[in-house]
Amino acid sequence: MANVVVSTTSPMAGRRLLRDVNRLLASGYHIVADENMANLNVRFEGPLGSIYQGGVWTVNLSMPLEYPLKAPRVRFVTKILHPNIEFTSGLVCLNAFKQAWSASYDLVNIFDTFLPQLLRHPNPHDPLNHRAAAIMKHSEQLFREHVMVCVKMYALPLPSDPRNLVEEGLEKHSSDLSLSDLLSDDDEDEGDRAGSGAGAGDSACGDSANAPDPGDGPAPGPGAGDAAAAGSDC
Repeated sequence: MANVVVSTTSPMAGRRLLRDVNRLLASGYHIVADENMANLNVRFEGPLGSIYQGGVWTVNLSMPLEYPLKAPRVRFVTKILHPNIEFTSGLVCLNAFKQAWSASYDLVNIFDTFLPQLLRHPNPHDPLNHRAAAIMKHSEQLFREHVMVCVKMYALPLPSDPRNLVEEGLEKHSSDLSLSDLLSDDDEDEGDRAGSGAGAGDSACGDSANAPDPGDGPAPGPGAGDAAAAGSDC
């Protein structure tokens, strides 16, 4: 059931923002907001027919004072493997949130159109996650396998009954990859990793998933969304 926690008396919560939040709720999304609606956490399900189908992510919207003239800053709180989403910070780089943004767009557009399109059509040629892009360029099938593993690790919904956690949850996590396989970090270069296969002792789901190409500088550390943004158009 969709619900929201907001303060409707906040000076920042203008009529347009409240209207857009209500439209998002009416569309079936679960929303949790801080007291001044500067940050919204929205439950987002992987689009049907995509390799992300079945996953559930928390997406954070940082609402600018200029909204709707300026787009929200969009970040995946739940880990996701995607060439156009920074793995550590969850930052999304999408033209629809920058130059192409229009005040006619609203929050429903973000979750019904922009994010589903992004997940259905990842672009490895303009990456924020260089590791994911390298895997996808090498083999789309291998990329699909890595994505499925990451969805199982991070984005599976909770079981309907916690007593069924083992039956509904752990069985879904079964894979040819062991946990040590998923989290191992060896000295292979990026090209070797991309071609090694999903069961070859390394996975793009570990902390090294956003390892940049040589010459791109150090990968951002935990919580480094601002640093990642400084090095891109996002």
